[in-house]
Amino acid sequence: MNAWNKILKPVIGLSPMDGVTDAPYRFITAKYGCPDLHMTEFTNVEGLSRGAVTMLDAFLYDETERPVIAQVYGSEVESFYKVAMMVCELGFDGIDINMG
Repeated sequence: MNAWNKILKPVIGLSPMDGVTDAPYRFITAKYGCPDLHMTEFTNVEGLSRGAVTMLDAFLYDETERPVIAQVYGSEVESFYKVAMMVCELGFDGIDINMG
């Protein structure tokens, strides 16, 4: 499935905002604002790949947020690979690599 092909254009999305767009915020936005897609806050792949369990809170989501995209950042290729596999297992519709 390609989430981008299923969204009518123009896309109205909930942008990731560090410290703001956590799971409860996205849930309320999905319920009352109905954006076409949601993105998680950006999350560090090195921390996740080394077992920082508390960082998984950024990847909590509700089915009403679909399509939901996990946004990640980092610098280690191996960590990106591990976290990409994790994102797939968690059922996300996509992954966004923050390059900024």
